[in-house]
Parts: sequence; C-alpha cells; structure tokens
Amino acid sequence: MKEFLIRSVSGLIYAAVMIGSIMLHPLIFLAVFLFILILGMTEFYRICSTEEQRPLVIPGITAGILVFSAFFLTKFSQADSKIFLLIPASGLILMVLPMFRQKGNAIWTSALTFLGIIYVSLPISIFNLLVYHPYKEGFNYQVVLFLFLILWLNDTGAYITGKLAGKHKMFPRISPKKSWEGLAGGLLMAFLVTLLCHPLFPDIPALHLWILCPVIVITGTLGDLIESAWKRAAGVKDSGKLMPGHGGILDRFDSLILAAPAAFITITLLT
Repeated sequence: MKEFLIRSVSGLIYAAVMIGSIMLHPLIFLAVFLFILILGMTEFYRICSTEEQRPLVIPGITAGILVFSAFFLTKFSQADSKIFLLIPASGLILMVLPMFRQKGNAIWTSALTFLGIIYVSLPISIFNLLVYHPYKEGFNYQVVLFLFLILWLNDTGAYITGKLAGKHKMFPRISPKKSWEGLAGGLLMAFLVTLLCHPLFPDIPALHLWILCPVIVITGTLGDLIESAWKRAAGVKDSGKLMPGHGGILDRFDSLILAAPAAFITITLLT
C-alpha cells in the first residue's frame, strides 16, 4: 500500500506538471520540456555508457538543447528558419570532437552521441510543432493534452486487462508483462476516452481524433518496448530514480518519444 501511494502521488505530480506546462504559458512549456530533455539525454547516455565506449555527454546534450531551441524559437518568436543551420553545424562539431579523445572508438562515440539526440532530443523538440498545432493559430494545448490522455489511459487499460486476462505475451524476451490482451484492453480504453472527452478538443475534427487514437496507442506501445529492449541490453531496470515508484524520466516518456512524431506526421497528412 505504501508503494502504491508513493507511485500514485508521484504520478499525479508528473501529470500536473505536464498538463500545466502546455496550458499556462509558452515559457513554462520551454522550461519544463528543456528540463525533461536534459534529464532524458543524461539518463540515455548513462545507460549506454561502458568502460570502453562513452558518448560525448555535455556536447551531445548541448546539441540537443540547440535542436529544441531552434524548433521553439521558430514557433514562439517567429525566428528566421536559418536558425536550423545550427543543427548541421553542431553535428559537424560532434563528428570532429571524438578525434581529441585519447581512448575509445571514434565510431561508437559518435554513434552513441548522435543516437541520444535522435532518440531523445528530436522527438521532444517535435512537441513544439504539436503545441503550436495547425488547427488553431498560436500556443494551444489541445493536441498534446489529447496525446497525454490517450497514452495515460491506454497504460491503465492495458495494465488492468493484462493483469486479469493477459495470456499471450507480445515480446516476452523484451517485456514479459506486456500481452496482446493488454494491448487490446488499452486500445479499448483509448477509444472510450476519445468518445467521452472529444468535447475538450473543439478545434480538432472528430475524424482526426478517431484516427489519431490508434496511431498514438500503437506507436506509444512500441516506444515503451524499444526503451525496455535498450534497458535490458544495458542490464538496468529503470532509466533513473527521479520519480519514486516510476523510475527515471525516460521511463515515463518512452511512449511519448515515438507517439509524438507519429501524431505530428498523422496530423500533417490529414491537414
């Protein structure tokens, strides 16, 4: 019971911070998501580091911040799109830096550094494109809030269904607890959320919500499995210890890392 209470309280705090960041002000969104980006990249680099191969942590995180900032500034302050030139420029620098290391394989150093940017920074940066979504001009919470609700309630539905009727495992080598029955239960819960909560999203066409719902559930589940596979390969249970009962920031953001780009691609195709 104590563990359940701790997990519930930390989960509620996380949810409140995330929802507040997309509903209050763009600068609060900037602060919260930059914090998530920095912690997420730190956790990822720690997971994939070994005695022989270590990514460029500080340069990698700096490049990740530049990627996010470029996306944010073009939306928030209508900055010139030339600001995106910072991204290939920082990439070139990251390719040169491994030559100055006395130890380690330059290929693996560069590969792990770039992977942290691609896996953490780029998907989190895409939230800028969702919070300034094409359905309504300006800073707007609706797409991201829908994304959060679908993933959070999908997790609840999948957990309950998996506990009660989960017999056919999806990828037992990677995540022994995930089942096809759980996926079906989570998807059913997500459709129920879409049915009941669509008045909260008046600017998003109903058809788009119904299309986005399964896209978010499927890609969110895959994102969870990808992080589980990488943690298993690294021999760790959690990505970090930031959130009591939940693990690290990547443990809470793993579904969003794949679902956010998928949602953006879907919305772009639909509009």
